Amino acid sequence: MSAYINVYTNSLTDELIPEIFERLNQHENVLSLEQSFTFKNPRSILSLIFRWTKPSIEILNTSDLKAQFSTSFKPFELADFKRKNFRQKVVKQSFIDKLLRKKKKKVYKPIKISTEVEVQLKGYNKVFSIKYYPGNLFEHHLASLFGSIVTEMGLGICHFTNDDIWYTHKNAVAECMANLYSLEELSKVTEEKPVSISRVKTYS
Repeated sequence: MSAYINVYTNSLTDELIPEIFERLNQHENVLSLEQSFTFKNPRSILSLIFRWTKPSIEILNTSDLKAQFSTSFKPFELADFKRKNFRQKVVKQSFIDKLLRKKKKKVYKPIKISTEVEVQLKGYNKVFSIKYYPGNLFEHHLASLFGSIVTEMGLGICHFTNDDIWYTHKNAVAECMANLYSLEELSKVTEEKPVSISRVKTYS
């Protein structure tokens, strides 16, 4: 089952992509970012070639791996968001209903957001979304890191739908790292100096 990281912001431009790539490499070994990826189109494909250098799966430490995500970038209106966002819930059946093999009833309830989040959403007019599969270790890891960095650089807020958690641009990266890395890994990341890497021109 897929999940989304939705980043609410006012502006994301392709000029940010080299810096996003550089930020990714402060935490992971990302070898390349698909050159065709852009914030200009409503829909795009984000492909990352990377190396998993953690001891958890040592057999893959020297292999070039690929993670690919579908992304979208479109206008956002809070009123439209509140009208369309409903969570589907199956009503629990009674013993008799089960015996009679009645169809399960479904109800739709609006997704609740806090007043604090709603106030912040009023200030944004665009939403950037990353679709990924949370059951895939690599996709979950890289999508979370990418989404949190975009949130910070876009001065927005983000919603991790799989966990139903909201972060602001001030805490997205820190919270993401706390969730993704062990204490030992965090100490290594903070000790490493930022790596300056230009966006790769050719990807294979």
